[in-house]
Amino acid sequence: MFAAFVAAAIALAFVALLVIANVRVFIADDRRVDDWLRDERVLSKLSSTTDDAMRADERSAVTKRVQEWLARAHVLRTSARSRLDAVNAWSALFAALTVVLAGVAAASILSLLRDRRRLTQRLAAELNHDPLTGLPNRRFFTEWLSFAIANARREQTHVGVLFIDIAGCAAVAELHGGPAIEALLVEVARRFRATAREGDVFARLGASEFALATPNAHHSRELAILAQRLRDALNDPAQPPLADTPIGTSIGVAFFPEDADDSAGVMAAANAAMFAARRAGRNHVAFNAIAA
Repeated sequence: MFAAFVAAAIALAFVALLVIANVRVFIADDRRVDDWLRDERVLSKLSSTTDDAMRADERSAVTKRVQEWLARAHVLRTSARSRLDAVNAWSALFAALTVVLAGVAAASILSLLRDRRRLTQRLAAELNHDPLTGLPNRRFFTEWLSFAIANARREQTHVGVLFIDIAGCAAVAELHGGPAIEALLVEVARRFRATAREGDVFARLGASEFALATPNAHHSRELAILAQRLRDALNDPAQPPLADTPIGTSIGVAFFPEDADDSAGVMAAANAAMFAARRAGRNHVAFNAIAA
């Protein structure tokens, strides 16, 4: 695209130089025609004089000179007209190339803008999302949770946070390697996403850890039911098993404002509750009050 733009610009500059050269020649020819026509009028006046003092041979010479000037003026006028036609033709070509160049430039600019927008979107997605599962990452989750807590503080409502650790990933990695564990995490993310309610935000925090934030959480029983649904999603008999080794979860739950008054505090409380659930054994749910 850039090469086409440069080629069109060079062609346009070349045509512009040709037009300028032809215009200069046309102006010079036009001035010469004016000068010759002025001499023509003088000579015509001399040739038509009735002065008896002018001899016949002198009158004949003047007449011949006038005819020569008229012939040369006609040739020059014809040449000037041809030059003018050439200028018009080159001008039309100049205008056409200008339109083409403008089109190429517009297409180049639009292409650059599209590429820049795609790059911006891709960078934004990579910055805020986990490349493996497509879920929001820790950075996005932390920012969103701060926003949700600020809104809950203003509305005097609650925000619930669940930290989820997938147990059994190490065994899958030892038996089948990295690709198998990646496929496992992608499927876990898909099932969690299908289980989440509207308005909930799921994220992958790293390795085998996930998190869920739910605004307008009313009581602990509500989140206990949600945690049970998440556990059931990983062991749904209607779907193929996640792996040939047991896969379980350890889930920790914390609330704003009961457990902390900011996003960092709530995430720390949920993380502590998750470790308490892990100590209690696979497939347990622990609330921060219990973890403390």
